[in-house]
Amino acid sequence: MTKKILDGKVAAVTGAGQGNGKAIALRLAREGASIFASDLDKNLLDQLKDELTKMGSSIEVGVFDASKVSDAKEFILTTVAKFGRIDILVNNAGAIRAQPFLEVTEETWDWTMDLNMKGLFFYMQEGAKVMVKQGSGTIINIASVAGIQAGVTLSPPYAASKAGVINVTKAAGAFLAKKGVTVNAVAPGIVDTSFNWTLDREVGVKQMGKQEGEFLQERADLVPMGRLSVPDDVANVVYFLSTPDANYMTGETLVVSGGLAMR
Repeated sequence: MTKKILDGKVAAVTGAGQGNGKAIALRLAREGASIFASDLDKNLLDQLKDELTKMGSSIEVGVFDASKVSDAKEFILTTVAKFGRIDILVNNAGAIRAQPFLEVTEETWDWTMDLNMKGLFFYMQEGAKVMVKQGSGTIINIASVAGIQAGVTLSPPYAASKAGVINVTKAAGAFLAKKGVTVNAVAPGIVDTSFNWTLDREVGVKQMGKQEGEFLQERADLVPMGRLSVPDDVANVVYFLSTPDANYMTGETLVVSGGLAMR
């Protein structure tokens, strides 16, 4: 049997039940990694486990809340208990509430920060503790183009949280650079997932009175490459960062937006 590049590696992925997270779990599994997947929806996790098991991949799943600091340590300890180590941590879980600047509430601000930045930081911290002891590992944080060019965001707290993800990626990357652990981020643009279809309904249909899909298409028309991203576009870059080809990269954010955001 041909050896795969991630054979023997263990990857833990948050928010893996659907969308980008599911595509990431599938891609890493196809390349040989054992997967520990978490989500809030057990049914989605069970479907993922069934799909990967049929592929012949090794997978375990667990319901963990990526917004809760108390879940971070247990998530990492469970991964290690199931597989003996953790080589790749993908902090993918995240969400948005579409509220314009003048309507953002404190509750929305706190909810967004807890999930997209605070929880991510402590999941990253707990993963790094294990990886430092191992002397190796890679952490990949899913950011967003909203964290790079916030002027067009549908949610100021979301944009702020994703800018925070980009900066804590730099801070962690610098701190862990001499400890055998790399930390990078991926910033997707507009991806054809339930995430953006929800925005289409909440903003395009309910707030703007447009037909379903019309607002999403208008946003897609802004992409220089002329199409929405698909989850595999994001998963492909996460896979690259998981391989030895990316060993000399840390603290970086790779933008996957079809040219929507350029740096």
